Amino acid sequence: MMKKTFVLATIIAGVLSIVACNKTNHEKFPFYQEVATFDNLGSGMYAADVYGDNLYGHGYYWLDPNTGLGSKPVGDQYNMGGTAVGNFPAVVLTPETAHEWYKSQLAVDFENLRGFPGYNNTEHCLISFGCSDPAKPYTAPTINFTDTDTTTRVIDGLFVCNTSYALAQMTTDFGSGAPMSVANKGYFKVIFTGLDASGRETGQVEAYLANYREGNTFILRQWMPVQLTSLGRIHALKIDLESSDTGASGMNTPAYVAIDCIVVRIDEGTKAVPNKDNIW
Repeated sequence: MMKKTFVLATIIAGVLSIVACNKTNHEKFPFYQEVATFDNLGSGMYAADVYGDNLYGHGYYWLDPNTGLGSKPVGDQYNMGGTAVGNFPAVVLTPETAHEWYKSQLAVDFENLRGFPGYNNTEHCLISFGCSDPAKPYTAPTINFTDTDTTTRVIDGLFVCNTSYALAQMTTDFGSGAPMSVANKGYFKVIFTGLDASGRETGQVEAYLANYREGNTFILRQWMPVQLTSLGRIHALKIDLESSDTGASGMNTPAYVAIDCIVVRIDEGTKAVPNKDNIW
């Protein structure tokens, strides 16, 4: 128990290092914090392999007991937009193996000291697929608080990282786009949108996964904290992606982002009671 408490405290400290605590909200809604590390889910809530064979037509979903968050693929098909939990660290894709990208679509471009992809040596993380690109057949996925169909909580922050497939496309010409560079002002970003219980937006937060514009030159190769407190109390979080590498067929950059250690405020006197029937 002491080890788990220390790990969670370290995770929260990592997020809160860039999260300014809103004292007004704290006084109005006293809270404690829980973290979705995805390491304590039911066995059926994990992707079966790095491809994710059980994410298609098998009723896949996940529920986090700490925060009440949950999600399932659109239409029970991950390739239509969805989030999945896995423990698959970095793989190297080359032009010669690019045609087999789907065999490692859930690989995260990171390997921790335990040989897993999670932040702070955790074993699992979330891999989100999809975006709001009208030229694509899929959509941007959401995760939501499932206790009731009106539950709202504040998400203080989380961590993001690139997947191996997205990184490979951004750095190597696989024939469907061009490597990102200063010359083409390349960028790839994730857009988090807060949604209330009726689906109305409460705000947006953007975080760059790659940026070669305005003097910034980087592609994310490690876990990076993102502050989400400004979204306020929300029922759901939409996870969208946008890229400069976009053509007539839509975004060329693979629409994947890895997410871990979601820090959530739980109102004092209550606890998370996840219910799969309330997954959006």
